[in-house]
Amino acid sequence: MEALLTAIGSSDIAAFIRASRWVYPFVNAAHILGIALVVGTIIALDVRIFGFGRSITVTAAARFLMPFTITGLVLTIVAGILLFSVKPPEYAANPMFRLKLVLLLLALVNATLLRRRALHHDAPDTIMKVGAVTSLILWTGVLVSGRMIAFVG
Repeated sequence: MEALLTAIGSSDIAAFIRASRWVYPFVNAAHILGIALVVGTIIALDVRIFGFGRSITVTAAARFLMPFTITGLVLTIVAGILLFSVKPPEYAANPMFRLKLVLLLLALVNATLLRRRALHHDAPDTIMKVGAVTSLILWTGVLVSGRMIAFVG
């Protein structure tokens, strides 16, 4: 594993990002924009499931928001990998980074299951409401642990 982390950190792209004054901040900004798209659209569907915006069916909201969520997810993942490449051994050793990855995986599984159900049920049910609460908890955990990476190591 250490060899893989070293290889990632010594890649040309990682060296380019470290050497540039402007690339890292732009990649970081792209990561934040992606996070905003993902979490913003997921929260929008969660609050619809809780009963806000009843004039829009849950299915219609899920269908409308999904392309924005997926775009944000792709942007977040690509930018996150680029940011990780700058200091892979340090990030991999950081407990908050590892926690973020676990919470992210759980949040993505929950989001996938919740969206799948929302695409087939026009009105929220108990399972969707539990999924929406779980979503808010997990995504908050992803955001907090991600932010804490800079302060824990």
